[in-house]
Amino acid sequence: MTSSNNKKVKIFGVPLDLGTSKLGVDLGPRAIRHAGLIEALEFNKIDYEDYGNFNINFNNTKSNNVSIADFRKDISMISERLAGLTFEAIQSGYTPITLGGDHSVSIGSIAGASKKAERLGILWLDCHPDANTPETSPSGNIHGMTVAISLGHGHPELVNCAGFSPKVLPDNICIVGTKDIDSGEEDFLKKLGVSMFTLFDIEKMGIVNVMDNALKTISNKCDLIHVSFDVDVLDPLIAPGTGILSRGGLSYREISYIMETLGRLNIVSSIDIIEINPLMDIKNQTAELAIELLLNALGGAYGDYQRNYLQKNR
Repeated sequence: MTSSNNKKVKIFGVPLDLGTSKLGVDLGPRAIRHAGLIEALEFNKIDYEDYGNFNINFNNTKSNNVSIADFRKDISMISERLAGLTFEAIQSGYTPITLGGDHSVSIGSIAGASKKAERLGILWLDCHPDANTPETSPSGNIHGMTVAISLGHGHPELVNCAGFSPKVLPDNICIVGTKDIDSGEEDFLKKLGVSMFTLFDIEKMGIVNVMDNALKTISNKCDLIHVSFDVDVLDPLIAPGTGILSRGGLSYREISYIMETLGRLNIVSSIDIIEINPLMDIKNQTAELAIELLLNALGGAYGDYQRNYLQKNR
């Protein structure tokens, strides 16, 4: 199979939920595959290799007696493994697709992409900036620290994933779609000068202007671009299947514009799809939407696949 835009992808399922306190996101990779990920790639003639899911089998289990922070070593182990595989995939000419899992998964995928890049740009699509540090985090949840960790701030065993830090410079990361922002995160990002566009900014400026600004940031002297897409950035009316619902997220048109713009420019070097929770979903519609948006970001098309495959198999 040869893609019309010469893309070939490698898929890593990371059913990790140790970074968050809500159950169900570990089922995300399975839900995305069940929604027709492989069939959609084949329909678009995009070459792929599916690594399968990581075997997440740790001694620690969630209970009232175990703090989420106690899972740092386990998350560090998974992050190191994913970083190595992501690096090798990009080195071999693949676009790695990481299926989460909670957003602590991105610690590893960002580390691997950064190890390969001379200078990495990151587009962070999320209702939350995930820029807390251990000192500012109200919950201690690792999935709320991933941006700070990638910028070089946080628990040393996570900050130093893949043996170096930081993974991205403040000038080369843009956070889009935020609404729920802790005061500590806001101060941290302002101090570093990280570019962030909230839902209010998008309403005021329009998604076209926001994306124009975001592209300037993530492409500024960068040779690789990583996209980390948390589905909770979307309005729950179109994406109910996620752990943290927040009314008024990105609309279908706004997120489609973002992903289609990335696909038309053919600039995505690696991408995460994070926080799909099928326990919260309705008829797997969030997973199906994630596949559509992924194809857009890869320069593919979903409409014909939806008409010719999905509707015939329902």
